[in-house]
Amino acid sequence: MSLIQLEEPSPKAVCWYLPSTWPVLMLGFRALFLLAGLFAVVSISVWALLLNGNVVWRNDYPATYWHAHEMLFGFGGAVVAGFLLTAAKNWTQRQTLHGGALLSLCIIWCAARLSFFVANSSIITLLLQLSFWLIVLINLTTVIVDAKSRNNRVFIFAVSMLCGCNIVFLILLHNQHFSLLSAASQATLIAYMLLIGVVGGRVIPFFIARGLQQAQKPHTPRLDRAIFYLAIICVFTYILQFTMQNTHYLSAALLLLGLLHSIRAIYWFNGKLFNVPLLWSLYLSYCAIAVGLILSAYNNTFAPEHLRSHLHLVAINGMGLMILAMMTRVTLGHTGRLLQVGTTTTLAFICIAVSGLIRAFLIHFINPHNAWLLSAVAWVFGFMLFSITFAPMLIQKRVDGRIG
Repeated sequence: MSLIQLEEPSPKAVCWYLPSTWPVLMLGFRALFLLAGLFAVVSISVWALLLNGNVVWRNDYPATYWHAHEMLFGFGGAVVAGFLLTAAKNWTQRQTLHGGALLSLCIIWCAARLSFFVANSSIITLLLQLSFWLIVLINLTTVIVDAKSRNNRVFIFAVSMLCGCNIVFLILLHNQHFSLLSAASQATLIAYMLLIGVVGGRVIPFFIARGLQQAQKPHTPRLDRAIFYLAIICVFTYILQFTMQNTHYLSAALLLLGLLHSIRAIYWFNGKLFNVPLLWSLYLSYCAIAVGLILSAYNNTFAPEHLRSHLHLVAINGMGLMILAMMTRVTLGHTGRLLQVGTTTTLAFICIAVSGLIRAFLIHFINPHNAWLLSAVAWVFGFMLFSITFAPMLIQKRVDGRIG
């Protein structure tokens, strides 16, 4: 499903005291993608400094959990909100958050990021994150239900699941149940795969067909439903694993999920897509999800010491590269530009892909600490290129003079 442009034809003059006239607040993707891109650079830079001992972590829980939370719920949450608030307007022809309301959402998001650096602030962080998700969820639910858009109600469920995972994560963090936090982080990553599976299943084959000017392949509703429900099973199996003390159920579910994603990726394949950066970045990120899930299934039972490394293949090459490619495409399309990228953006895609490969595989051949730092540098450089290239587009009016 494409993001059809339905913007109004004539924007108001920009007035500094009226947020509704600011271009950056016209649609959800603008402000939230801008924040996500900048935060991807800042947060991983801080993480690299923490790993290298240049910055001292002063909270009473390991910095690893700050890193996990901020990438999943800070960075990822901003992208999900920006994408869905923009897409929902096009699906329903109803106005989503913009102007002052969108500015308030961004302020809450920023406050949540800063709250981690205030002592004993886990409850404050919880309230801020809950407020963020509820604002997005209420607005998304309102426009989808009001428009009777039944096909898109799945996104209400997906955002609700991410909100629930976030609440559970922060409650566990507050009570210092560190043994469960890893499972909560991994379950959240699979919850993102549920969302990516739905969105990817709709848009990737459409984008491939459109980008290569070919007929779109028939839909695969049974396969799509199987991937959706199996992802839900995987999320809950991660939690149940700690009560059952049996890894085989989770491993089997992850393996089957990875294989189903692989089948869908093979079905979509067209060798010509590697000539188009906006296509190969999406396709390779989807393939990384499939491979990472299969490796994680093996690691979960036979090589648990490698599990986190291969889950990072899903997180960086799958989720991270998918996010970068989608942010690029949405920004170009919704600012009135051609869906074409230059060398700088292509290099950004390559940097994120390399970052994931280093974190997942090179770590087994060189000093792990050096591999972590190299991966962080590649990630920071990739999102820095994105921010430099696309920040001006996100804060300025559309080039065709429309609102959006």
